[in-house]
Parts: sequence; structure tokens; C-alpha cells
Amino acid sequence: MTNTKITLHSSEYGETAFDRAKLISWWSQEVVSASRILVVGAGAIGNETLKNLALLGVGKMFICDMDTVSVSNLSRTVLFGIDDVGKNKAEVAAERVLLMSNNPECKVDYFVGDIINKLGHGVFRRFDIVLGCLDNMLTRTNVNRRSCLFKKPYIDAGISGLGLSLNVHHYPESSCLECGMDSKDVERERMIRYSCDVFKKRVVQEGHAATVLISTAIVSALQVQEAVKALHQLSGIELEVPIQYGKKYYYQGMNHLFEQMRVLAKDDCAAHFSYNEVIETQLASITTLGDALETLSNLFGYKCIIDTYPDSAFISKAKCISCHKEIAINKPMSEIYSDELFCIDCTQSDASGYTPEYTAIDVFSSEIGDDFLLDYTLEQLGIPPLHILTVREQGNEDNVKYVELTGDLTRVLPNTFGM
Repeated sequence: MTNTKITLHSSEYGETAFDRAKLISWWSQEVVSASRILVVGAGAIGNETLKNLALLGVGKMFICDMDTVSVSNLSRTVLFGIDDVGKNKAEVAAERVLLMSNNPECKVDYFVGDIINKLGHGVFRRFDIVLGCLDNMLTRTNVNRRSCLFKKPYIDAGISGLGLSLNVHHYPESSCLECGMDSKDVERERMIRYSCDVFKKRVVQEGHAATVLISTAIVSALQVQEAVKALHQLSGIELEVPIQYGKKYYYQGMNHLFEQMRVLAKDDCAAHFSYNEVIETQLASITTLGDALETLSNLFGYKCIIDTYPDSAFISKAKCISCHKEIAINKPMSEIYSDELFCIDCTQSDASGYTPEYTAIDVFSSEIGDDFLLDYTLEQLGIPPLHILTVREQGNEDNVKYVELTGDLTRVLPNTFGM
């Protein structure tokens, strides 16, 4: 993707695109132009947020979304047009951001797919700040937890009708998003999407919130404003008023009610975990399990196991929901639909109300038992590219290392961090 842009120091026009911003006492265009921002969601809010980031001259962006453009999106998405219907939102948004950017050095990568199960933790490690532009709680909590892993500011935006909400967090400096969420609401959404809390439903009846461009534009402006403040503060620049993490802002356009609430940190919040150190390696998701275990054992000088809990599990076998005969599965849990848990003789049976029995593997070693799994790639076992493995010493589970599949870097982030 190529583009002709206004340069930062234009002799032809005698000014730059950012001269007005530089009049703000604390503003540093260098900070903005060098920033790296991860945007999760490229729908209504994501479009507005990406447009704002592009016009501000942000240096590197990574855009994530699993959906395609629909006709109903077009009244709320400045980056999409009628010719984009059916195309991947993240891919189209990345192309338009490059065309719109006022930064000639702007670099953009994108991801199309399941953000929860197919996006490696190592992506979050490489960006300064995470902006959530999502429409479901399950993905929000997952993105929040991975922001916590690397102590990245997470600014989450949401809309409903003329109402909007903005959550600004930075664990451990403040509470995280999950500290202020109702776990019952999250569980209700999980039940909508999964059968028996485990396997995916083939068809999900999505609820569609009432949304218009008006509230989208407002919440995106607030989100990017807080992001810019956070970037400057992270760079050591003193603001006139420091950013307030651990806050939730709510605005209702019908009556112009604006509220702000402090979200207190929960001592027992499940999201409060951070990596102490990440070890980069040349391992990649296409590496076989056998080769990965051998490489890790040579690296650390002892036999290793790979622990994928709670990120993923591999289902080796299950009992048919109808006749209870054992059937081979050999797929990651995240890729299994509930209607696959039947033997070939029982495909028409009713699965409602039955809890399946299955064998899950989330600890892998050279003595795994099913030797054929040693020839599976890490990705086939459910470990995504650029992920960070939890590696333990066999026989001493307290000895833990966190190992990145850095060999996937050019595959996942070819423009923003590739060679």
C-alpha cells in the first residue's frame, strides 16, 4: 500500500500538519509520531479511533478484528464504503489508515481472526497502549488480562444508543477493567456463545445494540484524547493535569448527563498477573512439539514441560454425546463446536442438556503418552503465533520461565516490527 502524504517538515506549504497541536504546552509530536498503538476492534468505534490516530500522525498501529464489512456498518464507519462490503474489516481499515495518515513513516499491521484464541500474547508486549473498541464482554476481559500481563494502559470504549462509556485503566498503577465488571454478566455472555461452558455453538444469536455515528464519534474522541495523554505521561512529560487511571466515564446524550466513577482495585481480581521476564527465542508456532521441547531443554539445561493452562487446552478424545462411545478428536478446544461431539452413527442426536465427557491436555512433555503429538506443530496444539509459553522444569513446577515464539515476529508484525 502506497500513499502520498504531507511531510512533517513541508517546505512547499511552509507549515506541517501538526503545527496547531504543537501550540499545546505539553504536546510532543515526536512522542505521538513514535508511538505504537494496538487497536482491538475495527467496527464503529474502531473506525473513528483509527481515523483520529491517523490524522494525529501515530507511528505504528496494529488493527485486530474478525468480522467482515456489512451494509449496516456503512452509516457508522468512515473508513468503509459500499465496495468494501464482504471484505475483512481489519484489512480494509489498515489500507485506509495508511492512505489517511499524516505521518510519512506510519506503519500498520492487521490481524483477521479470533482475538481470544488466535492472537499471541507477544503482540501486546510490543505496543505502548491498548485501545478497546469492542462489542462483547468476553473479548474485553481477555484483552484486559493481556494488557495486565505487560502492564500496558488499556482504554476501553463502548456505546449504546446516544449513551457511551469509557474505561481508563493501567494495572498495577490502578484497578483494571475487570475490577469494575460484573462476573455474572460475563458468564451470561459465555453461555450465549458456548455449550456447557466449554465448546463453541455453531450458530450464535448476536444481540445488536442500537448505535449511531454521533455517540461513536464522541466516545472515540475521548478515547484517543486519553491515549495521547497516556503516551506523553509514559514518556515522562508532565501534563497540566495527570491522567486519572482507574476511572469510568459515562455520558448520556439524551439528557446530557455526564458522570465519572472511581473503580477500586480488587485484591482477588483474576486479571492481576504480570510476566516477570520474557525470554525471546527463535521458536515459532510452526515448530513441532518435539523440537520445541528439545530446544527448551537445551536452552535451560533440564527437561521441560509446556503448560498451556489457562490459555488453551487440546482435546484428544471425547465420548459421543448420544451413545457415549469414545471418539478421537485431536483438536484444540477453541476449534471444536458442540455438534462435533458425536460419532458417525449419531450425528442427528439432540445434544441439549448434556455435559460432554472428554480428555483435555494442557501440559505437554516428551513423555506425553500420545507420541504422535510430538509431531504436531505448536499451532496445531492450539498455541498461536508469537505467543508466550509457560515453561516449567519437569519435576519442579516452581521453576517457571516465560518463553516467546519470537520466530513468528515477521509473520505477525511484518511492517511494524519485522525486518
